[in-house]
Amino acid sequence: MTDPVTPPRLVLRRHPAPAALVARRARLLAALRGWLDARGLVEADVPVLLPHAGQEVHLHAPAVVLHGLPGRLWLQTSPELCLKRLVCAGVPRVYALGPAFRAGPEELSRLHQPQFTMLEWYRPGSDPADLVDDVLGLAGAAAGALDVAAPGPGRVLDVREAFAELAGCPLDPLLDGDAAGFAVAARSAGITTCRDDDPPATLFGRVLVERVEPALARLPGLVFLTDWPRFAAGLARLHDDDPRVAGRVEAYLGGVELANGYVELDDPDEHRRRWLAERAARSDEAPPWDEALLGDLATSGMPPTVGMALGVDRLMLALCGEAALADVMPFHLARATGDAPA
Repeated sequence: MTDPVTPPRLVLRRHPAPAALVARRARLLAALRGWLDARGLVEADVPVLLPHAGQEVHLHAPAVVLHGLPGRLWLQTSPELCLKRLVCAGVPRVYALGPAFRAGPEELSRLHQPQFTMLEWYRPGSDPADLVDDVLGLAGAAAGALDVAAPGPGRVLDVREAFAELAGCPLDPLLDGDAAGFAVAARSAGITTCRDDDPPATLFGRVLVERVEPALARLPGLVFLTDWPRFAAGLARLHDDDPRVAGRVEAYLGGVELANGYVELDDPDEHRRRWLAERAARSDEAPPWDEALLGDLATSGMPPTVGMALGVDRLMLALCGEAALADVMPFHLARATGDAPA
């Protein structure tokens, strides 16, 4: 008779030096709050358990069933939905600092955990450069609290510059709809995984992951990629003078992706269209979306706003030169190994 296979389980592992780590993290969180508070942003205590979730293709909100309540709820992948509703309601400078959640097997790895700490903020503006300044200021405040060297300002590259300089591959054919031409150029640059029949987003992602992001790891200081293609816009507004690209910016430090920000999309119809496109591209069932946010955008509207989400644990990891999120978290989830204590 065959013994049943024991399903894998997770354990909660504690950091080996919890007292020192908790003290350092407390100083870090206080510094981030202090920097934002000094600039007139107000911290909002938003719920993490919601009847809806974002539609991003590669993000999976964990579903929760509460005894006695109908249907499923979802743990937030970020505080985005609630914070945007607050902006529509007249809170133009607002942030949230707290837990966020992601499901999926990839969330147990060196740079991922199913639960982590996220800082997300929104404030008036229509220029991604404002978000660059914010991240530089927050990183400096964080470094001071952690007693480590502040990162240098690094570089700001639009994505076209990054592809040309770091990958040897011009992005303009892809922006102009010539995917096959871009694939040929990518292969000429040595990126052999690009095929002529790949869709634009797939081609873009392959060059970004295989060539651009490894090159970013070799650049000193904070590095920012701006002006992303419209098919990688997320929920960012397209530029009025060049609708091929969007007001999106990502921040990297030591090759670690720290933050993602937008010049926020304020058109409810376009918002719905992009959510529909994201839902159609998912490989799993999408959660309900936030219809109330679309209603707020249609009725109250959103003033010109920039917003950004920053992974606090990744920021601490990158500033302190640690190897994995487990090194900067008081507790982390891990796969059980033998009878090792958690």
